[in-house]
Amino acid sequence: MSSGFSGNLGYPLPTNWAFDQISTVTVGSGSGAIEIDNNIASGRDTGQGDFDPGIPLESNLDTDFDKAAYKSAMLGDVQTYLQSIGVPETGGEGWTADDDWVTYDVISTTEAFNMVMDADWLFTNLARTLKMRKALIQAPVLWELRKLNPLDAIADEAVKNGLREDSSTGWGQIFAWVTIEARNYCIQQGIINGTTLTSGDRRAVWDNLQEPEYNIPSVAYLTLYNAHQLGITRPNLTTGSADTQALLARYNGTGDDAEQYGADRSVQRPGELQQAQPRQLRHGAP
Repeated sequence: MSSGFSGNLGYPLPTNWAFDQISTVTVGSGSGAIEIDNNIASGRDTGQGDFDPGIPLESNLDTDFDKAAYKSAMLGDVQTYLQSIGVPETGGEGWTADDDWVTYDVISTTEAFNMVMDADWLFTNLARTLKMRKALIQAPVLWELRKLNPLDAIADEAVKNGLREDSSTGWGQIFAWVTIEARNYCIQQGIINGTTLTSGDRRAVWDNLQEPEYNIPSVAYLTLYNAHQLGITRPNLTTGSADTQALLARYNGTGDDAEQYGADRSVQRPGELQQAQPRQLRHGAP
């Protein structure tokens, strides 16, 4: 604040002025006296005469899943659907109970489902912050957890031991280089805060991807980035089935196998996890 008010002395009004403080006057007396600004208007700015707010985005956001009421029924729906596309409760395509080396480190449908449910708070917070459906984040994570196999563990060990630079890893089985591209895109778009990453950050990003609290948000950011790559509208609360299928397909890469991946996971079902699951591929392919 200035130490004194001198009106327009030394600061002439512009020719297109709308409002002008011409003086400061005292209203009241004694302990109740206050100073107010005496302003005038030229009439050039008529102000806002009405207000017609739109429907707030918060009116239809996802909420925490009611596990007590619906968890058992939802697990049954997921198991039934996966079985219908050839994914049993345990094992998988060409796997048998005698193949110990194959069943090593394999997560059952129930275990994968429970892991997703345990992290429901994170999926919900992400979906509400990004104004998108959390099923679009949950679907690839559930699938990738269910389809973990020994080759994934071998690839991860190779990265840890410096034998290879990158591998699809963590809950969402994401490559570090893909994560870098997706996060940089979201930073550039002002969707998230952070410092732009480079190829020199690849190992640090790969290490971070071992933690669900970093991996799951990366799945969400990759989905936004994929919408940009596909040239479709950013996923929102009303994203249709065609765009949903395209986004899920792009999560696995491109080509016929990726298209099948998206088709299998975009089956429309009521409730959470409505985009169920796909084939045994790894997303993040260029």
